[in-house]
Amino acid sequence: MVGAVTESSVQSGVFAAIATAEALPGIARGTIHGAQMTVVRYVYQPGSVFPMHQHPQEQFTYIVSGRIVFTVDGIDQEFGPGEFAVIPGDTPHGARVNGDLVVETINIMSPKRDAPPTT
Repeated sequence: MVGAVTESSVQSGVFAAIATAEALPGIARGTIHGAQMTVVRYVYQPGSVFPMHQHPQEQFTYIVSGRIVFTVDGIDQEFGPGEFAVIPGDTPHGARVNGDLVVETINIMSPKRDAPPTT
């Protein structure tokens, strides 16, 4: 059958159970790589900052909880739960948490990333 899903072709799990590492001070990252995309769960502590950076991948970010400010191409925009941003590849961007809430985001990057962002 064309398009059939087999046990060996599906990655599955619980996001909260994926191993995380400190990406930057106050920012934890858990990463899943598919064949053609990378999915990253970030958890930002209050006051944390993800410095300006850029990468060739297009980035879709969904805000699960908290409020976060993205600076994209020099423009600040605040996002909250249920909102999303699509950032074109090679566009300078960064993020910061101004409030006192923990922020969780889910980021999808395509094509697949070969390395974490450099700052």
